[in-house]
Amino acid sequence: MKFIFLLISLSFNVYVFSQDTCVTSVIYGQNITAGKFAHVNNIKMYYETYGDSSRQPLLLIHGNGGYINAERCQIEYFRSKYYVIIADSRFQGKSDNGNEELTFDLMAKDYNALLNYLKIDSAYIIGQSDGGIIGLMMAIQYPNKVKKLVATSPNIRPDSNALFHWVIVEMEKTIKQMEDKIARGDSSIETLRNLTVTNLDYKYPNLKNVELLKIKAEVLIMAGDADMIKLEHVVEMYQNIQKSQLFIMPGATHFMLRSEHALFNQIVERFLNNPFKRPTTKAIIVGE
Repeated sequence: MKFIFLLISLSFNVYVFSQDTCVTSVIYGQNITAGKFAHVNNIKMYYETYGDSSRQPLLLIHGNGGYINAERCQIEYFRSKYYVIIADSRFQGKSDNGNEELTFDLMAKDYNALLNYLKIDSAYIIGQSDGGIIGLMMAIQYPNKVKKLVATSPNIRPDSNALFHWVIVEMEKTIKQMEDKIARGDSSIETLRNLTVTNLDYKYPNLKNVELLKIKAEVLIMAGDADMIKLEHVVEMYQNIQKSQLFIMPGATHFMLRSEHALFNQIVERFLNNPFKRPTTKAIIVGE
């Protein structure tokens, strides 16, 4: 797996675009007419916005090792319906690294500060992989900011109960490769970032189910049936969020927001546009 040296832990967002057929009108993440820097939480955070600012805000959060362009299929689709906001997370893309240890708590604080900077009281959120984790953290820590959340392929623990063993092995390989490069004198920004964001997913998050129970927002948990997150872990998260729905996409992987973007966007739009409901088969049959 040659790409593992470049790809970081749970997202592989930048380099894996298999079956990607969405056509975009601009190169998202490189659009100087839409891009700006926000001074938030002691860093400069690069972000782009699309659509009418009077519409419902929709915050997109990319995965580990990615940047704005990783969610291009969603920007292109939702920009005509919402006020789309998307940023490069710290240590990724054009945003600064900062001087603090990279944690999901810190990144959730970044995104909360970005919404404050943009004077947005609450938003819909679509987060993929690490972006989904950040979305869950925001729903726990900043409940008034999260109106609805789509968390795609997140995890709340970094262990083998949540991740397949091969994922952990590949993270350990990448960490060793980056540490060896640094020991040989490589002081490049790329190597530092690769090591930092891999360590993020190797050590974090460490959420408990009781913390998920605090979430008041309506949440759609999504995953592919061939994901890198174990399906039993996906179901566990679903079962511990009070107002949650679950969608497992058949024949899909961790990267379904690109490889299966048409169905992905359709399911997300259905969730965002309709009042939340969690019907039961028992109620239909038994009447209780």
